[in-house]
Amino acid sequence: MRNKIIFALILFKSISAFSASFLNNVKRDKWGDLEVVWIEDDKFPRYNAIIYFQDGALNEEFSGLTQASFEQMSSGTSKDSQEELAEYFDFYATKLRRAVTHEYSTYSIQGLTKDIVPVVTKVCEMFKDAQFPEVELKSYVSRSKNQIKSIVNSHSTLADRVFREVTLTGTPFAKSAEGTLESFDKLDSVKLKKRLNELNKARKVLYLSGPAEAYKLKEVISKNCPWSSEKSLKKIELTKPETQSAIYLVPVNGANQAQIRIGRYVTANEILGKNDSYGFLAGFLGGGFTSKLIQELRVKRGLTYSAGAYVSMQRDYGRAGIMTFSKTETTPEAITIVRDIFTDLSANKIDLQEFKHQQGHQIGSFAFAFEETNAFLTQIMIYDHQNRSLSELEKYPQIIAALTPEALSQASLEAFPWERLTIVVVGDKSLEKTLSRIRPVKILDYKKFL
Repeated sequence: MRNKIIFALILFKSISAFSASFLNNVKRDKWGDLEVVWIEDDKFPRYNAIIYFQDGALNEEFSGLTQASFEQMSSGTSKDSQEELAEYFDFYATKLRRAVTHEYSTYSIQGLTKDIVPVVTKVCEMFKDAQFPEVELKSYVSRSKNQIKSIVNSHSTLADRVFREVTLTGTPFAKSAEGTLESFDKLDSVKLKKRLNELNKARKVLYLSGPAEAYKLKEVISKNCPWSSEKSLKKIELTKPETQSAIYLVPVNGANQAQIRIGRYVTANEILGKNDSYGFLAGFLGGGFTSKLIQELRVKRGLTYSAGAYVSMQRDYGRAGIMTFSKTETTPEAITIVRDIFTDLSANKIDLQEFKHQQGHQIGSFAFAFEETNAFLTQIMIYDHQNRSLSELEKYPQIIAALTPEALSQASLEAFPWERLTIVVVGDKSLEKTLSRIRPVKILDYKKFL
């Protein structure tokens, strides 16, 4: 035991030193209107550039428009066809990625540093001159609608989609950023050009890592990219979710298992200053094989194969949730066990050994999460978006080490109050009778969520 304590202290100090040294490498600059966060990393001759747009699905005319603008930007310019653009980036072995949330969007570029000038110049051309040709757009719409229709064959994906909309009903964040069958029919080149122009004017931050040579990006962007930072999203205030008295059942044909989602949305005020304690709670509940959910649902009772938990936050809202599945006949029991876990946590019935194990796990895995500079860069972007100080990142091991079972109990009570949690089940229609013993059941048609 004494050796374990000594090892833990050494690990704790080394992780603290690690995070502090990493933060010393973070430099902030401004290139005209463009804010820049820069980490020099010469381990490999590669760069990673993440362009953060403070504009996302919340600001679009209809669902899926922002994502379509990013994805179809490479479908052709006045100079290059879609095929020519694809060949160009393949030649330079460039990875282009995009992601859209409700509050922000990102466009990422990864490649060899020696190719940074021609590659980013071409990316700037797409932002400036994307034409969104009708023939390519028609193909994109057809593919996208087929993907949406196929969700019914992936019960887990369907459960996530329904759960999001049901839990966020009444807020601006309810509709998926991916689009719907109805919204894809609204896409045309005029709307896409307009949306891309809005994104070009949105407030931006460039998160950049790579050798010193990557800094030449400054000149490339200033000469070629049509970017300004004229607009930013206004803060939105949400009220706490209301009490929930029903289970929402989404019947699907041929289901021999049921997907279970339990949770709610979280307001910014609820999570203010508590990000790390809520993150610890999520890990305690669903962070690996030794987590509480896995031990109670899988190991002790064999009700499921996997279970997870999260308490995630953007800037103005967050979501707390439990994800698992079970056989049709054991679904009510699985939901009841989850309820009992929350009841015990809220009453501070916490096994001290389990608590200490999770503390050691989260502190020990902290440094390894940033083995790659790109992961660290992304974490900085998330902290910036949430208006959190990076000093919180540096102090993370100390914050987790200082947590107590009482703090975990309070976090559970605040994040997962059973009476305000929404329960969504995707499974066989026969579940209606057995689930009604827990709460009244409301039937939802999955087609309304596509």
